[in-house]
Amino acid sequence: MSETVSLRALKALVEKKMKKKILVKVIWNEQEKLTLFITPNRKIQSFIYDEKEGYIFYDQEGKLVTHDIPLIVPENNLADGKVLLNETGNRGLLLNQQPLSHEDRLFLQEYSL
Repeated sequence: MSETVSLRALKALVEKKMKKKILVKVIWNEQEKLTLFITPNRKIQSFIYDEKEGYIFYDQEGKLVTHDIPLIVPENNLADGKVLLNETGNRGLLLNQQPLSHEDRLFLQEYSL
């Protein structure tokens, strides 16, 4: 059984780590759907997945988005409205380009209570 958390708890964790307000945005293309945790001033219109580079994002004008996105949740990490934390065989959750730490997981457990 995989460990799951709500999007709300994950948003609270990202806001705590970033010390900024965060928006949750769902974006999709022909291949997959992503849930992005971004700051309100970020404009992201589309994306592609490159095997070497990972996710590459573009703004409304088709320009490459060069800033990092705090958290990207691929659709294979979602089940029944919850985020799967222990899912194997996927691209994994990275918060600020790092895997979730033990402290992050404790925060999520406490927040979910």
